[in-house]
Amino acid sequence: MGSSIGSIDGPSAKVDGATDEALMGQLSAGSHEAFDELVARYQSQVLTFCYAFMRNREAAEDVTQEAFLRVFRNSKRYQPVAKFTTWLYKIAANLCINELKKGKLRQNLSLDEPAGEDPEGTKIIERVASGNSSPLTEAERHEAQHLIGKAIDHLPDDQRTTLILVEYHHMQYQEIAEVLGVTVSAIKMRVKRARETLRETLKILQVHV
Repeated sequence: MGSSIGSIDGPSAKVDGATDEALMGQLSAGSHEAFDELVARYQSQVLTFCYAFMRNREAAEDVTQEAFLRVFRNSKRYQPVAKFTTWLYKIAANLCINELKKGKLRQNLSLDEPAGEDPEGTKIIERVASGNSSPLTEAERHEAQHLIGKAIDHLPDDQRTTLILVEYHHMQYQEIAEVLGVTVSAIKMRVKRARETLRETLKILQVHV
């Protein structure tokens, strides 16, 4: 990210091997080490998630930082009734939605713009592209990745974000439904339609999945 999230001063804590929920308990007591550990664990994933929503690197970075600042500010009110990641992604999703409502994003999209470990869903691309019956040549594989990357980029916002949560973040449908505030059946339909779009893209190259 352009500017990393800085440490928060506070008492030391033992963070190695601690659960996310335990770290939140330490953070609520003022532990800067617990906060740093949560950022280290999830900053890249949240950035990828925000970029999937917004398709704008600078905006995704800003929202990611704001999401973690809200985690810090609201640590005393956190209740571990759900997974920490569900709570974190829900914060990030609400921030992204608020930014998108302003109507200032998605004006300058670039497939070459990096964000996080896997911003364009290349792991999804490789998994789908490698699932065919005959091996692809290097040139065919490159072309498949390029075309599917475009297909992912042009998926409707809800389908693209849902697909990345399923395939990249390996989240369960119920958890995604909680994050995005929709039903599980809606999540299933989004994933189905997104995958159908990607398979249609592969058919252009006569690749069977």
